[in-house]
Amino acid sequence: MTPNIMHPKKEPKYLEDITYSIAPDPLGDKDDLFLSSRFLGVYDEKQIMKMLEKVGIVEILYKKGYRNLIITISKQDNYTSRLYVNHDALDKDTRLIELIIREGVFRPTEHFVDGYDFPDGLSMLLVEWLALQDPKASYNSDKPRLPGQIHPGLGGLKNMQAMLYSFGKTLNKDAIIDIPEYYHAAVIYSRMYSEIYSRMYSFFSPVDTGMLQAMIRDLYEKPLAMVSDAITHDCLLNADTLEKARWSPSEQIFPISKRLKAYVGHSQYHDIVEKTVNSLRFTMDWDKYALLMKKGRIDEI
Repeated sequence: MTPNIMHPKKEPKYLEDITYSIAPDPLGDKDDLFLSSRFLGVYDEKQIMKMLEKVGIVEILYKKGYRNLIITISKQDNYTSRLYVNHDALDKDTRLIELIIREGVFRPTEHFVDGYDFPDGLSMLLVEWLALQDPKASYNSDKPRLPGQIHPGLGGLKNMQAMLYSFGKTLNKDAIIDIPEYYHAAVIYSRMYSEIYSRMYSFFSPVDTGMLQAMIRDLYEKPLAMVSDAITHDCLLNADTLEKARWSPSEQIFPISKRLKAYVGHSQYHDIVEKTVNSLRFTMDWDKYALLMKKGRIDEI
């Protein structure tokens, strides 16, 4: 059986994890769900397969020649569920999908909008790890390797996000949350949700939302893969001072509950976003990046 890689736990920046300080359900039902061997305490392998079919992921895999699909579910701890999809055999070279989700309750450590301090916490599904990969595919000029990738992507991210949204909606969560390690991931999520749901996958911090929008505005002339590579190699600059700027990922959320939709839609939130966008300008040290490419360091990502 292929080993499960222990990916590092994501550390929220503005949201404190208070999951373990929440008193257990006096009826015991909630704890029973957490302790269940099912994915998120609810879904078994057959149900997961049906969901993969419903959102179109199975069709994508079939078209790429992957038909003998093997679904594996495991629990890392009481709150963290792991889902793997392989083809033909349980081996590291046959892994198509990896999804690790942690159920948690998070309370803001910093408040940006009046009246939205959420003192009782927000119930969220934190995406600890997500990989959709095509091990038989190759990279090319039209599909370059993105930072952090081992194999080319499957092209089913929209479908997987629909599945994540279904999880969150069914389990009455306030939001889906991710902490994108790479710039391209934050950009892809923000664009994708604006296309699917007519609203963006926003950061909990409106300052970080504004920073991302300013970066998208200023760095659009180069391909996203190249921009993300350059940021990973510390080539991002403040366009006004030409000093180094830093991409510091924080919690990017897709709101599900009414109270969190109201938060990211609040005029005060958008005022902060607009103020941040107008105060920042970015550029890239492309000479430094070209030198790094020449030295071959780009292959070390």
